[in-house]
Amino acid sequence: MATGGSRPSGFVSLLLLLAGVLLFWMTVPHLGTAARAATADGPRGTFTAARLVCAGHSGHTTCEWAGTFRSDDGTVELVGVKLYGSGRDTFEAGRTAPAVDVGNAGRVYDPTGSRAWIITVVLVVLAYVLLVAVARRHLMPPASPGDEGRRTHDAPRRLLPRPSPLAQPPSRS
Repeated sequence: MATGGSRPSGFVSLLLLLAGVLLFWMTVPHLGTAARAATADGPRGTFTAARLVCAGHSGHTTCEWAGTFRSDDGTVELVGVKLYGSGRDTFEAGRTAPAVDVGNAGRVYDPTGSRAWIITVVLVVLAYVLLVAVARRHLMPPASPGDEGRRTHDAPRRLLPRPSPLAQPPSRS
C-alpha cells in the first residue's frame, strides 16, 4: 500500500486487479457445484468403473477411475465420467459403487459428499481480498502529510484535567 501520500504503483495495481478478476472468473461459476458436491445434492445412482485414467505432473501421478453413471430412476446416464476421489487401488474394471451427479461436467461424487469446495471458497476469498486491496489503493484518498500518526476513525481523545497549582508538592529549599 502507498504510504506517506505517494501514489500507488499502477503496474502493481494492474497485476492485483488482473489476479483478482481472474480468480473470480475461475471460481465463482463453480460455487454452486462445489456446494452441491459438499452436500451430495443431486440424482443418486451407480458408477460403473471402465478404465483407470492417470495424469502425471511435477513428479506426481494422480489417477481416477472413469466409467458410466446411471441414476437410480434411470433419467440420467453419463458416459466417460470420473468418480471424484477414486484412486488407483479403489476399483477394478466393471466394479460398481454408489455415486451422485451434482452437475459438474465429467465428474460424479461419492454420496457422502466432498471437500472439494474448500479450495473454491479459499480462492474466492483471495480474489475478494485482492480486489479490495486495489480499491483501497485507488479509491481511498491519500493521507495528508500531517495525518500520518492520527487515528481518524477512533473516538475523540479526552483531555485530562490539569493539576491545580495548589496541589503541587512544596519545593525544598
